[in-house]
Amino acid sequence: MADNLATKKSGYLRPGPIESFISNGLKAQDYYFDLPLKHTDSSCKETIVVFARRVIAVERQGDAEKLPWLIFFQGGPGFQGPAYNTGWVKMAAKKYNVLLLDQRGTGLSTAITVQSLSHFKTPQEQAEYFMQFRADSIVRDSELIRETLLGNGYNAVPASITAAYITGGIPPVFDSLETVYRKSYKSVVEHTERYYKRFPSDIKRVKKIMKYLATHEVKLPTGGTLTPRKFQQLGLNFGVSGGMDRVHALCLQAFVTLNGKEEMSSLFLTEMASQDQIPPIYAVLHESIYCDGPGVSSNWTASKLLNGEFKSTFKYSVEEFGQYEDDSSKLVYFTGEHMYDWMLDDYVSLQPLKECADILASYTAWPKLYDAEVLARNTVPVAAAMYYDDMYVARECSEKTARGIQGIRLWVTNEYMHSGLRDNEGVLTKLFKLVSGEIDVPIA
Repeated sequence: MADNLATKKSGYLRPGPIESFISNGLKAQDYYFDLPLKHTDSSCKETIVVFARRVIAVERQGDAEKLPWLIFFQGGPGFQGPAYNTGWVKMAAKKYNVLLLDQRGTGLSTAITVQSLSHFKTPQEQAEYFMQFRADSIVRDSELIRETLLGNGYNAVPASITAAYITGGIPPVFDSLETVYRKSYKSVVEHTERYYKRFPSDIKRVKKIMKYLATHEVKLPTGGTLTPRKFQQLGLNFGVSGGMDRVHALCLQAFVTLNGKEEMSSLFLTEMASQDQIPPIYAVLHESIYCDGPGVSSNWTASKLLNGEFKSTFKYSVEEFGQYEDDSSKLVYFTGEHMYDWMLDDYVSLQPLKECADILASYTAWPKLYDAEVLARNTVPVAAAMYYDDMYVARECSEKTARGIQGIRLWVTNEYMHSGLRDNEGVLTKLFKLVSGEIDVPIA
């Protein structure tokens, strides 16, 4: 596979040599593209850099130009593409040119960080910049990259797609933000109860940790304070393989005794400090990914529900729990994949974005992300893996969306958690077979 492939193509590829390497039986090539910041505003000449890595099995280099391309879109939002030597990538690289995209704002692309955002003069300017980093812009980026690498002209999606594979749930196209978060709160309650069934001694341990945090000012090594509500956010781990074990390990090492006095251990606080490093896109744009069109605002929905109908479930106070320290039926519930307005106060790394985040939460002029009519007359083969107990994406919402996508092949399984693709490349193999017709499931 010639290293100068993309330099021959017209389009947005940055000039200069393409960096490449061989490792673990894979050939990787790194590309950087200069793409428009605003795809729908031709008067804006500002560009950003988007990074993509092409991966193919070494033994397929000779016929790489004949192989189809498979582009991977990372969830989140706000996280970079996976490592090139991930299990499913190794498998797919034997059949495809796999393109691992650091979506705009992440990884080696022009990243959104507190440092880069500090160059804007006002929170309003920061917010307007954030607005360019949703899925609609990412899809347009990928089309320009496809046009550049393949050199066969620009085609509007979905004309440029031969098949689509979805893992980790289907976006809730037809449900409100309130419905999505209401179901996610109920799901994390169920997962918390499973956690305590697996580790019953943690019922008392968690109460002890919460009481200590509520009655002491516990500073993290990276700055800021570890509050009870921040500790409760560890429930985010419950939705992926090994997540409950990780939280249990943290609880086991929470305290150390020095000179006859218990205090929070440095090991525990170091681990908790790593939880503080939340990508700005994930924190600030998380609720906006559900804002599908004008007239809809996110309005800190997770916070409203937490302070409203779910307050009695998740609220912690020393006064209330003090009388239940030895009562195994009284549980401290963890929260899940929810972003809260108070995080802009509690997380030192996010504090500079507080005003910007509030502007985005009240914004109502979001463009459409999905076209229900296009989905209803879809002709592109689609296979989706839906995990029955997915803590992050409610099964009922995924099923409703699936019913609106013509021809989708839906595989529902309880074998995997949300991390199924990372845990076993067999997930993608099965989706390949669903599209090729090697195995059957009902077609919507």
